[in-house]
Amino acid sequence: MNRKKLAIAVLCMAVLISFMTACSKKSVTDVRSVPKKARVGEEFVVQSNPEKPPKWTEDEEFQVVKEKKDKFIYVIADVSDYSDKRAAERVAEGEIKKRIAEGIKSLVQSQFGEAITGTPDEYKETFESYVVTVSDNVAIVGLIVTDTYWEKIQRIKSEEEVEYYYRVMKRARMPYENYTSSRDMAWNEVVEKAASEQEKFELRRLVEEMQNRDAL
Repeated sequence: MNRKKLAIAVLCMAVLISFMTACSKKSVTDVRSVPKKARVGEEFVVQSNPEKPPKWTEDEEFQVVKEKKDKFIYVIADVSDYSDKRAAERVAEGEIKKRIAEGIKSLVQSQFGEAITGTPDEYKETFESYVVTVSDNVAIVGLIVTDTYWEKIQRIKSEEEVEYYYRVMKRARMPYENYTSSRDMAWNEVVEKAASEQEKFELRRLVEEMQNRDAL
């Protein structure tokens, strides 16, 4: 290889390395400086992604949100004090599943409480026992993690010692119609096992009342 070709090759390699370095810097948030006079027990976020906490990190852990013509169930998990970020992410994903299950049980019971108002008193006590069965049998379908935010935090342990840990927040979304389909299927199984035709009639009315409220 002559000198001219060698010079061109070296120049191309330098440009490539410079480009890769620039891309790497853009993909990782910069480590932030910590105050020199930090006190024991103080904590500081030294790295995060994205750089600032997104707005969704301030939302409720479980909520139903209407977006244009569609409704979704959102659930958020927030875990911290893990020395390994991957471990924190795995725990957060597990918490997502746990909290969506707990949230759906509460949602079923809340909607049942609103819909049972017009039901004859003679059926209310029996139906209240049914709602526990239904809330335990609503399948979770179509739950997808949509957002992740993490922080690397420095904790001042002593004047000479510091430690680091990660905080990870994840948000997941499930179409509301997936929930209602699973809920109604669970209720219909209860209806089929009802003791009398009158009880079936009242249960169907109850399900219809909940379906009408879903449209609001």
